[in-house]
Amino acid sequence: MNIRIMAVAALCLGSVAFAADDRAKLNGTWQSSNGSETWVLQDKGETWHIAYSQGNQKPAEFDCAADGRDCNVKEAGHSAKVSLYFNGPRLVELETKGTEVIKRRFAIAEQGDLMDVEVIPVVSTTEKPATLHFKRVTPK
Repeated sequence: MNIRIMAVAALCLGSVAFAADDRAKLNGTWQSSNGSETWVLQDKGETWHIAYSQGNQKPAEFDCAADGRDCNVKEAGHSAKVSLYFNGPRLVELETKGTEVIKRRFAIAEQGDLMDVEVIPVVSTTEKPATLHFKRVTPK
């Protein structure tokens, strides 16, 4: 009986360590193939530092804990709420601006230097579902 408990505990701890390693792979600066969009993701321990830019404009930069609680942020000079949490190795961002709600899921591809960002409009009249691809431009 004790061996079973120890085996289950080892499997659980191993999967937590594996997920933490996958999450660390998100750290870095990521750029779209045409160079028009850039995401910066940085694990700062208690919070994640997130910056997003399009061309020369930097519409969003904020720090938020990945615990699902709302963070008040400014995006392109407008107030918004963002919450971050992990679903396995994926970082999930829920962004609320007025009545618009957009969900983004950040996931590292198997190669490790590619990141997919799934854009899922929850409530939106302008945003369309998409999967965007980014390449790491700075080391982890």
